[in-house]
Amino acid sequence: MSTVNVLRYSALGLGLIFGLKNDLVFRSDAKKQKEEEEYQRKLKLVEEAKKEYARLHPPKETKSSSKVNWEDPALDYGSAILKAVETLKN
Repeated sequence: MSTVNVLRYSALGLGLIFGLKNDLVFRSDAKKQKEEEEYQRKLKLVEEAKKEYARLHPPKETKSSSKVNWEDPALDYGSAILKAVETLKN
């Protein structure tokens, strides 16, 4: 009879340990899922804000001049090169 009780309580103890382990795993998975959903919601809000800002503040059109002063110290070389490439395409 004592071996039956040992087996019974061993099974009970293992069941409790297994149940607690699974509970912790499920809770951590639920927490990660909730954090991911919150992060995705924030990303969606940021994207919507960027679209709304772009709609409210359209980029200003700059007058393209064919003459570029290469000696100007405040010259933006990137935009000057892009303008030159655009004129070659047309």
